[in-house]
Amino acid sequence: MKKLYLTFLWHMHQPYYKDDVTGVYHLPWVFLHGIKDYIEIPKYHESFNVKAVFNLVPSLLEQILDLARDCRKDRLIGLINKPVLSLSSDEKDYLLHSLFWANEENMIKPSKRYYELFIKYGNKNSKEEISFSELIDLEVHFLIAWTGTFIRYGSSFVMSLIQRDRDYSEEDKQHLINILESNFRYIIDYYRSLMESGKIEISTTPFYHPILPLLIRPESFNEALPYTSIPENAFSMKDDAEWHVKESKQIYENLFGKSPIGAWPAEGSVSDDALKMFIANRFDWVATDEDILSRSLNFDLKNRFNRNRLYKKFFFQNEDGRVNLFFRDKELSDLLGFVYSGMDADSAVNDFVRRLKDIYDSCNFSPHVSVILDGENAWEFYKNNGRDFFTSFYKTISSLEWVDILTYSEAILNEKISEERLINIASGSWIYGNFSTWMGHHEKNRAWEMLYDLRRAFDNKKDELTSEQVEGFYRELHIAQGSDWFWWYGDDHYTEQADVIDYLFRKHIKNGYSILGIDSPAIVDLPIKTISKKQTLTKPVSEIYSNFDGRLDSIFDYMGSGEVDIKFDMSAMHTDAIYLKRMRWGFSGSYLFIMLTGNLASLKGSKESISLHVIDKTYGERIKIDLSNNKIIENGNVINLKEFRFEDGIELLFWLDIEEDVKPFEIAFELYKGKNLLDRAPVYSYVKIDVVKKDLSSWIV
Repeated sequence: MKKLYLTFLWHMHQPYYKDDVTGVYHLPWVFLHGIKDYIEIPKYHESFNVKAVFNLVPSLLEQILDLARDCRKDRLIGLINKPVLSLSSDEKDYLLHSLFWANEENMIKPSKRYYELFIKYGNKNSKEEISFSELIDLEVHFLIAWTGTFIRYGSSFVMSLIQRDRDYSEEDKQHLINILESNFRYIIDYYRSLMESGKIEISTTPFYHPILPLLIRPESFNEALPYTSIPENAFSMKDDAEWHVKESKQIYENLFGKSPIGAWPAEGSVSDDALKMFIANRFDWVATDEDILSRSLNFDLKNRFNRNRLYKKFFFQNEDGRVNLFFRDKELSDLLGFVYSGMDADSAVNDFVRRLKDIYDSCNFSPHVSVILDGENAWEFYKNNGRDFFTSFYKTISSLEWVDILTYSEAILNEKISEERLINIASGSWIYGNFSTWMGHHEKNRAWEMLYDLRRAFDNKKDELTSEQVEGFYRELHIAQGSDWFWWYGDDHYTEQADVIDYLFRKHIKNGYSILGIDSPAIVDLPIKTISKKQTLTKPVSEIYSNFDGRLDSIFDYMGSGEVDIKFDMSAMHTDAIYLKRMRWGFSGSYLFIMLTGNLASLKGSKESISLHVIDKTYGERIKIDLSNNKIIENGNVINLKEFRFEDGIELLFWLDIEEDVKPFEIAFELYKGKNLLDRAPVYSYVKIDVVKKDLSSWIV
């Protein structure tokens, strides 16, 4: 009987936030995701008896082990542990800045008290002095917001705090911290028990999450991007790449009592050389992204007539052996990561099942589908940390008679899944099928240059060092080789903590020089990060002019308009969808003009219909436009679409009654090809547009 075989891989990862010289963790994400996600996600697999692969990165495991001994090594958690009355003014300022590091919609607003404090103190320019009782309430609500639902509902004490909502005491706070620490210490034992019971498979990643192909051979960057510059001082650090692979096996064996079978290389980054290294170290399987398969086969997997090739298993072989290869279904994985958080649970689940059924029906063989995504960062964008979604999702998926859920080790042994050999594999990652997220931009290249200079300084000095110094140096070097530092450099991702991440990378470089007994170059003291990508919404300053032709051909088009980067909310998450990138907007009389630009011209002439949905959060309206057939399918009442044009961009003309006060409204855009969502912008948020008559008085006409 034909089946669809489905494998989930949840990638659990954090970079190394600790400065080993001071012993301080500068960012709290290991502990916070530990109590919110690292127990939460496997709990669903245990509860519904659904198998999965959990990829546990060694740099994360190392930090969990360390913080389990004393979570107060984390700067933020340590300050929360202190009695509020003993805090200095600087410590209180740091807490007030940090205790709103939570999703406003799903983590702050559900509590009346937390949202009240957010309104009062969330503005970083607030000059008001927070009271002791308010600060204790804020600390407790921050911890509750980051507490997973299984911990919440499993503790009557935590539930009593949620119900009370305010007026917490130091004793309440300490009791809550004790509960959270107890759960945090249980993480690794819990994974081990699930693995031993056969419910999950655990895989690994090279130790500090480096982009392995770039360590082995930096020139591999140019295989996909031949005209982009890489650092001039680049050279191979293949020995370091080998260390990351070997040590990932060692920590795995120490914690789980056996060798790892498979790996998700950092960011799905592969090359022929990297696969040979995994073969030499006796890995049975490696997973990466469909873009790598597409480039390896020189085959357009986005074309629906070609796509079934994705749903086989592949292998790569050399004289030392073979490794099985699995390729991530980008569409299904990104739906879970970015789209379903904005839908009600049942609709999202039905959509996922429909797409699985389309794959099943389109294949004349038993297809194998890989769903691979970040196991920690997406869920704060779901209500209740995704509990409603996951409950419906696993209940439905596990009941489908035509679907079998397997681990990768089981998929290898399953002879019903057809396999194919790859002679060569393209060099690249899961993002765009290349390495542009980690090298090529001047900030990213500068970080690599520092890394190469440090390694060369060691090569010149190593004969003078003791074994302890050599070991200490390599630790700093290997940490600095992690991919995450380079992720945040450049203009493609934004985080409020970019300055801390920049500092930590350069601190590891400085620590390396210190161990060598050499003064670090002055450039190491200068921040690398100069670009902070965030939502910068400029408002219109005058009435605008437009030819209304779906193009920006003239310098006068949209002069004086407002403008916003509608992919501003990309941070630790990433989607390859780049059709919608910028929005310009402005008024002419009672008409609102909106121009959407990006990679839209590529959709012209599509055989499948292209449609746009304008989602109005404020008034609860959804406007639907059939771009291919030039018609409005569904319109709004308050925000009424009169006309549109689809050429290089999408231009929209709305009529608004600005004689009446129309309150600000928030909108987002979804782009579809047939029934399938191509892109959403903003991905998680909305763009706020003010439409108030008094605002027009300051316009320059």
